[in-house]
Amino acid sequence: MNLQMKWTAACVGLLLALPAAAEVVRKDFSVRSEDGLSIFVRELRDTAAPADRGPMLMVHGGRSGVLASWDVDAPGSSAAEEIAKAGHRVYLMDVRGFGRSAFPREMRDAPEALAGPVAVRSNEAVRDIAAVVDEIRRRHPGEARLAAIGWATGSQWLGHYASLHPEKLSHLVYYNAAYGGPAGGWALQAEFGDPQRPAELDRARHGAYRLATADNLVGRWRSEGVDAAFLARYVQLSMEGDASAGARQPPSFRFPSGPTADTLKLVNGRQLFDASFIRAHVLILRSERDFWSRPVDVATLREHLTSAASVTAVELRGASHYAHLQPGAERARFLAAVLAFTAPRRPSSGAP
Repeated sequence: MNLQMKWTAACVGLLLALPAAAEVVRKDFSVRSEDGLSIFVRELRDTAAPADRGPMLMVHGGRSGVLASWDVDAPGSSAAEEIAKAGHRVYLMDVRGFGRSAFPREMRDAPEALAGPVAVRSNEAVRDIAAVVDEIRRRHPGEARLAAIGWATGSQWLGHYASLHPEKLSHLVYYNAAYGGPAGGWALQAEFGDPQRPAELDRARHGAYRLATADNLVGRWRSEGVDAAFLARYVQLSMEGDASAGARQPPSFRFPSGPTADTLKLVNGRQLFDASFIRAHVLILRSERDFWSRPVDVATLREHLTSAASVTAVELRGASHYAHLQPGAERARFLAAVLAFTAPRRPSSGAP
């Protein structure tokens, strides 16, 4: 074998010895909810993740769907991608009426039709979550772990689900979400609440669903110098689930009013669920500058979690409601808190 052939063989051998490059694989599928609606799910996995942290379900908030909420892949990586790289098999889902999931009947009428019911209340979201959790568990037979995180109302839905199905989740991250406690102190009360009945949505101004334009989504961020590629991708992912978005001028997408109607109850002395039924490990994660949740929501939830396997409360100092969205210092602290919480737990020294 001549020198050139020896050199070539050595290089090939070295390449074969190197670990495979990490690749985040995305696969989309759908499941059927109990009442027949098609629910969109995206799976993310890293083919070279350094650990196996088990599956994690991620749910959006009350306006944009799950891809805009957790998987904005420009610039750089998304929060969901970083969690997959850490070793979770990530499942992203759209509740009915959001993103790529089917729209319920209440969202097919004109938005100003006020007589009908508000679209997508918490009990309906729980129905969709139940269908997705059952599918995740089917795909991971024998796996005891299943973590879940929602953004704002997404966590409210997951908390409601966990109170009804306490055996299904091992870890719950309750992120920037309302829960209950003394009435008042909600920054959005005047915008959404009925002046005569504070715990009710003002139906004179808000229909079964609402519309959001690009300016509604990112107008403020443009003036703050947020990366233009991120803004464009965020708007695109928010709009794409609504086939009628381009038919309106300016383009806008539909999203249900139910999450806001439910939150008005939570911040005005009414509860949707009792957290004492939850048995998972719970991380209550709140941004210091959040406008959706209140400090009293954290205190009340922590007090009510009497059956939880463990309860941890973390405040992201100086962070906003959007801490997880873009790469940077706020998201780094968000990811550190979540991944520390879902890391494999060592048995206590007193364990047999």
